[in-house]
Amino acid sequence: MAPAVRGLKGAVWQKLKSAVFDDFKKEEEWKIMLLDDYTTKLLSLCCKMTDLLAEGITVVENVYKNREPVPHMKAIYLITPTKKSVDGLIDDFITKSCSRYKAAYVYFTDFCPDSLFNKIKSSCAKSIKKCKEINISFFPYESQVFTLNVPDAFYRCYSPTLEKTKDKDAVMQVMAEQIVTLCATLDENPGVRYKSGPSDRASKLAQLVEKNLENYYRTDEKSQIKAKTHSQLIIIDRAFDPVSTVLHELTFQAMAYDLLPIENDTYKQGSVGKEKEAVLEEDDDLWVKMRHKHIADVIEYVNE
Repeated sequence: MAPAVRGLKGAVWQKLKSAVFDDFKKEEEWKIMLLDDYTTKLLSLCCKMTDLLAEGITVVENVYKNREPVPHMKAIYLITPTKKSVDGLIDDFITKSCSRYKAAYVYFTDFCPDSLFNKIKSSCAKSIKKCKEINISFFPYESQVFTLNVPDAFYRCYSPTLEKTKDKDAVMQVMAEQIVTLCATLDENPGVRYKSGPSDRASKLAQLVEKNLENYYRTDEKSQIKAKTHSQLIIIDRAFDPVSTVLHELTFQAMAYDLLPIENDTYKQGSVGKEKEAVLEEDDDLWVKMRHKHIADVIEYVNE
């Protein structure tokens, strides 16, 4: 797929602006934003606090933690549709007299199950001014790199002990739904291709992605589907190239993270009190230019 303008991170931020923040442009007042662990990571990858300030957000807090009530301010909840996050929302409006905020605007990253939606409806419906699903279920790790953040997916898809269980199908379905949110963020309805063999995992995932794309882009009761775009989504089984997993990567980025004390994409050097920091991010043009090059090419470039 062709990269979106300003890369994937820019595409995610633009979608958040249009789906969430543009709803409040006419209301010229500051708001509080509530996040869970997932959406905290999502926002940290595609924007900075200055960007949120520009959108009228004065405070960002964790929905799981105890907070001081601010009954004269409205709150934006950007959360995942999970029981823990929904319980955090409900606790803020358990009674009208003890509400932490003036009103709630709720945005879920993905489809909210009926059980959770009904729980919200029966508990604090009068306090919610808007409830919306924005369909962003992936992390834009770099301008052209994303992750689904399913660390146990490899085990659940390939473990012989789970071969005859429904666990493999369940994780495949979750990943397919997440990939569709990526396509939607890029405004693409791609053709789905896969490499056949040596196992059937790529074909199964491709079929699930195609089915979910059809469901997402269905426009009317006649099941007419939006036309395919020119992009192609290629799904390759890990078994197609198992050797890469046991080789030491020799690109500049891989070696830097392996050999240097880099934490949270930040490299520190110097003595205590005189430390200098270098943040490895998309705004660093030199880092973006060199990070995926072979270390030999980087050394040659530096020597020049």
